Amino acid sequence: MGINIPGFIRIKEDRKKLGFFKIFQTADLSSESMRAFPYKFIRKVAKKDFSYKMVLKAQWGTSWELEVSKNPRFYYMEKRGWDHFVSDNVLGRNEFITFTHKGKMRFNVNIYEQNGVEMRIPRKHQTMGSSSGIKKEQGESSLKDVKKEEETDESPGRVEIDTRKKKTERSNISTKKMKSKKVYNAVERGESSRGAELKARKKKKAELASTFKKKKKLKRKRAECTDREFRITIRTSYLKFLAIPMEFVRYIPNESTMFTIRHPNGETSWKVLCLVRNKRTIFSRGWSRMAREYPLLIGDICTFKLINPTELLLVISKKAKKTKNKFHTMIE
Repeated sequence: MGINIPGFIRIKEDRKKLGFFKIFQTADLSSESMRAFPYKFIRKVAKKDFSYKMVLKAQWGTSWELEVSKNPRFYYMEKRGWDHFVSDNVLGRNEFITFTHKGKMRFNVNIYEQNGVEMRIPRKHQTMGSSSGIKKEQGESSLKDVKKEEETDESPGRVEIDTRKKKTERSNISTKKMKSKKVYNAVERGESSRGAELKARKKKKAELASTFKKKKKLKRKRAECTDREFRITIRTSYLKFLAIPMEFVRYIPNESTMFTIRHPNGETSWKVLCLVRNKRTIFSRGWSRMAREYPLLIGDICTFKLINPTELLLVISKKAKKTKNKFHTMIE
């Protein structure tokens, strides 16, 4: 057995039609982003429909006319008509509103309050029929009669109602002030957090720059190159092979060559292969033997002086302390 509740049937039919929704919870309900049409919705609307004025019609029969404009990015509803729609329905309390397209830019509007209940009657009767361009389709005479009764009624009951009304108005004003204060505080907090984030980024950037300078300085200390000589501090990896500083490479042949490395005593020397590669030049075969026999220790400050095109004199200006490990496998 099918469900025949009118509201359910309407929702079921509306699902077949083109539409979109908006949630009225932003501080600026008149912003362009709030008045903009969803991009996917505009793509599905026939171009000929844009020749008509946009009309929003509420469930109780009231309607609003709005102009539609376009900027380079999107279509949007003009501020004047939109503001009338928002003001006449007292929107901005987290309402969920659906806009169902009926064709020719005519939309059925369904307003759901924060508690999820659909609004079936307008919130603000006295603004309906103002110069906002609202078209009344029902209830004009009844509203006039009610207004006359309110003006002539001076009974105690009426006085009590007026008192309650004034209290409610004062309460609404205080609530609005509190909301505006919260928004202002939120903006301030947002600005302060952004400022703190920028400071943190600058600090991190300065620390990275300082670290880079220290590393560069340390690297310069490990390998200093002057005219026809270079100086390094021995590390663990240098006991296996030695990368020759790029600044010194220009003084040696640009192809792999056997070098003679001499001890300052003038009696001892070693043959070491200088291996030339695309990215770097290294002492490879024979180097580890030389490092063991010289011997070289981690922390030694070594100066290599070019005495002939393929001859180097190795002098240790600061000898590291010997350890019990005779193979010098200290960890740097």
